[in-house]
Amino acid sequence: MAEALQLVLVPGDHTERGQLRRRQFLTGLGAGVGAVLVADMLPWQTPAFVLADDLPAGASTFVALDRQSRLADTRQPANGRYPYVTTATSKGRHIRVEVTGRSGVPIGATAAVLTITAINYAGDNFVTVYPSGVTRPDVSILNMAGESQVVANLVTVQLGSDGSVEVESDDDCELIVDVAGVFVPTSAPVRSGRYVGWDTPSRIVDSRQRSEGKPAAGETISVAMPEAVPRDATAVMVNLTVADTEGWGFLTCYPFGQTEVPDSSNVNVDGADQTRASSAVLRLGDAGGDRGFTIWTYSGAHVIVDLLGYFTGDESEVSSDGLFVPATPERIVDTRKPEPQRLWQNWMLEASAPGVSATSASSLVLNMTAVDALGWGFLSVAPARTYRWSPSVYPETSSVNYTSRGMTVANQVVTRITEGSGFSVYAYEGCHVLADYFGYFTGTPRQPIVAAPSNPTTPSIGPEWQLTIPRIGHQSTVRDGDSSEVTDAGDTWHWSGTGDMGQAANVAVFAHRTTAGGSFRNLHLLNPGDTVEVTTTDGRVFTYAVVERHLTSDDRDEIVEATRSLPTTSISLIACSRKNFLPTSLAYRIIVNAQLVGWREI
Repeated sequence: MAEALQLVLVPGDHTERGQLRRRQFLTGLGAGVGAVLVADMLPWQTPAFVLADDLPAGASTFVALDRQSRLADTRQPANGRYPYVTTATSKGRHIRVEVTGRSGVPIGATAAVLTITAINYAGDNFVTVYPSGVTRPDVSILNMAGESQVVANLVTVQLGSDGSVEVESDDDCELIVDVAGVFVPTSAPVRSGRYVGWDTPSRIVDSRQRSEGKPAAGETISVAMPEAVPRDATAVMVNLTVADTEGWGFLTCYPFGQTEVPDSSNVNVDGADQTRASSAVLRLGDAGGDRGFTIWTYSGAHVIVDLLGYFTGDESEVSSDGLFVPATPERIVDTRKPEPQRLWQNWMLEASAPGVSATSASSLVLNMTAVDALGWGFLSVAPARTYRWSPSVYPETSSVNYTSRGMTVANQVVTRITEGSGFSVYAYEGCHVLADYFGYFTGTPRQPIVAAPSNPTTPSIGPEWQLTIPRIGHQSTVRDGDSSEVTDAGDTWHWSGTGDMGQAANVAVFAHRTTAGGSFRNLHLLNPGDTVEVTTTDGRVFTYAVVERHLTSDDRDEIVEATRSLPTTSISLIACSRKNFLPTSLAYRIIVNAQLVGWREI
């Protein structure tokens, strides 16, 4: 039987004294070790004699840089300070950014913590970051919706074999790349550089609650660490949120003990009255007996800090938990595909952890994107089946914030997972959800403590709607309001007191047959089985099939009774009519009833 092969890490000291220590250590291993493969420890590895543990391929530890540094800025030509490589694209921008060997980054680093900032010159646009040398994956880390929009996001991304990353925009924009820290490989348990994350974030700063009021332009905020963060922790992972902004600006963070503001940013805004959030990995420093970091504000804004976890230091126990295993980015959740199924208000979804991370991870590194939001709200990501949320009990902290209808916004999220169930996403207001996977931290998943979530009924929605009746070529806008004003304007009136889309009720609508365009002129041509479609502003299409028609007098009660003749969810199309159902007489009403077939998202 072949002898076991053991990997031994020894200090990379090639002095005479170092070589003597090397020989003494190997001699001291004694008999029974078998064949020995000797590898010099790299400068950033823990200087301790350890045998290899059974770690996953690619396991790495975190090294916080002394200060955040700018690696690339396409507003400046590629030069000695910004040595990026530009590649031609059809309409966007593609740069390859060298990370290792610069700004204190070790040559052997395998992943990096980067802040990517985009200054958009187009309309809808997005940015993708991925390791050099691989095919561009179907993921994104930034989303923009208008010209001159400035957006930043954190990304923890695997480096290519040449120590570089590809940064690519779909359309025209400037790209800025800052580095805060890196991961270096390890083949054994370590003390320093392991991530310890909490199940739910802890809010440690909220300037909306302070007596001094909103931080002013140029003001600094000192953030001291709570007792839950050990004194030897090297860095923390936080979610930074700016709210109620005064105008264009950004936040920059740096350790206690440093006085110079770095030439970098962590959160960017491009106007007044905005709310933006971005994750950040921040090195800690010491000042006045406290340990923490400083936030510098370029312009006035409220600042909120949610603490997500920390990276261990040299006084921590030796462990294999909390090592980072980077992965080629991949999309693991997209509620738009294959059939659209957005999260509605107060809904939750569960998603499994991919591959070996399902059983080997304590936390996942994700980029979460809220797409086509229905209004002001947020997403909150947490380990699945550990908390029961409801319309009256919802998370106190957020992972992704959106402030207006139609908004698309992204943020990096590091979340604990639950064995067998993965992670959950809660939506305070409806939106589609994307989750892009970038790697995991080693450890043991949590155990579930509550049952799978049960979502509320899909919400109903009132007008405006778009009404389409293909058989008669009809299209109109359905509106509430004064019946005469609505119909005389050529629109269709939503009969007051009848149902909304999404309710198990009858919906009644009325329009003219001869005046104001006569949009219901050919209502009498509808036959059983003909379709009626109503499209809502939240992206749903309700389809009905014609069942029957009635003729009534102009008496309101008689009309309402006829609209309710179907025992199922239905829509009633109402117009003035002669006795023979043809246009038209004010003395009678034609009523065409159609029952709901179903609804779909678009």
